[in-house]
Amino acid sequence: MELDSVDIKILQMLLENGRETLSEIADEVGLSSSGVRRRIKNLERENVVRGYTAKVDPEKAGYDIVAFLNVDVEPSEVRRVASVLARCKGVCEVHKTTGDHGLIAKVRAEDRSVISNFVEDRVSTYQGVRDVKITVAMETYKEELLDI
Repeated sequence: MELDSVDIKILQMLLENGRETLSEIADEVGLSSSGVRRRIKNLERENVVRGYTAKVDPEKAGYDIVAFLNVDVEPSEVRRVASVLARCKGVCEVHKTTGDHGLIAKVRAEDRSVISNFVEDRVSTYQGVRDVKITVAMETYKEELLDI
């Protein structure tokens, strides 16, 4: 699906405020409310918009630490390990990468000990995992799923 400038503007508004009314979006993009509704339904049908959620401040919810796990995985086990990681509590993102590691996972936790225990007791024991290196973020300056 190719997005035009109106689709992009609708997405920007939904990213900023997922509770924006159809009439507010319509006023901004110059369409009728029904025209905006059709556009949004099409974006949903094409899985450009995959759902609507609340933006939760991780620190205020008690997840004060963010870490990136560089997981060195046997090539034959990358998909399986990624699938297992993706189902773990606190794992926000899992990416297959180029370079020295097979996967990078973004993890949020209550404190450093939770991340350390998660790596030592779980991730490092997964079949095919050769090594895990942890990078703890000191501060986060920007964190968005998509910024268009």
